Amino acid sequence: MCSFWNSILKLVVLSLLLLSLAGCKVKRITEKSPLLSIGDNALRVLVEDQRFNFTTIGAKLDISTSTEKQNSSFKANLRIRQDSALWLSITPALGIEALRVLVDVDSVKFINKLNSEFYVGNFSIIDSLLDYPAELEFLTNLLVGNPVEIDESEKYSSSVDGLYYVLHTKNKRKYRKSAVRLSTKKDSLSSEIQNERRIQKNIEKYSDEDLIIKRYFVRPSDFRVERAEVEDLLMKRILKIYYGNFEQLEGKTFPMQVRIEIISSGQFSKFELNYTRIKLNEAQSFPFKIPEKYVRIG
Repeated sequence: MCSFWNSILKLVVLSLLLLSLAGCKVKRITEKSPLLSIGDNALRVLVEDQRFNFTTIGAKLDISTSTEKQNSSFKANLRIRQDSALWLSITPALGIEALRVLVDVDSVKFINKLNSEFYVGNFSIIDSLLDYPAELEFLTNLLVGNPVEIDESEKYSSSVDGLYYVLHTKNKRKYRKSAVRLSTKKDSLSSEIQNERRIQKNIEKYSDEDLIIKRYFVRPSDFRVERAEVEDLLMKRILKIYYGNFEQLEGKTFPMQVRIEIISSGQFSKFELNYTRIKLNEAQSFPFKIPEKYVRIG
């Protein structure tokens, strides 16, 4: 009789075990993305249709920066006239303006009131600050949550990643695979110098666009970009942009928080921006006058 009940007990335990495993399997299935795939062109059109368009922006921001060498934070007034100008006034403490910047399509100007100096030149000074090539359109798109660096001449693919749609460039992957293969090869004929030469030959086969990978993680609720990544394989540089705290402005969502991370040559930089006030499509002035006694730099 004991053996009979032992057999029944084993069957019950086995049944419970199978049910638990089945439950786990069902759970894994339900955790798959609920999003239906969208065609490449369709997703791109949806993202482009949700671009945040405006005439002017006037805003106040809290900004913090972080690098391996120092951290800092300050307040700023931002004004933008779309496709025309970007004006920034930075106030570190005590309400005293320290820096005023004016960016237009062709040039960058700034006044450093702390050191009585000014700069008038090209975008190289912003490039060195961000460690990334920047222009007026790039900066504007970055600040309002529009997809940066998207190019109508490029081909894009769409996919699903968890709860996001992903729009990414259709890049040739041969360079990446070849570089990895050569860097891990350890026979006597593949020295480091030879590997570098072979990788350089692979680079020369492709255009610059083939060596840049772009990914845009898109919210399915409004098809706004919540995260963007631009990876430059040639320069070994990665730009990551994160958007958060979306609010409704003029019928479209606007990110009140922006975080920018840049990894370049082993160095890491981070910029965080929080909009505390924003006004759209109101008359804005862009005052910029260089005092006579200021010294030109750069």
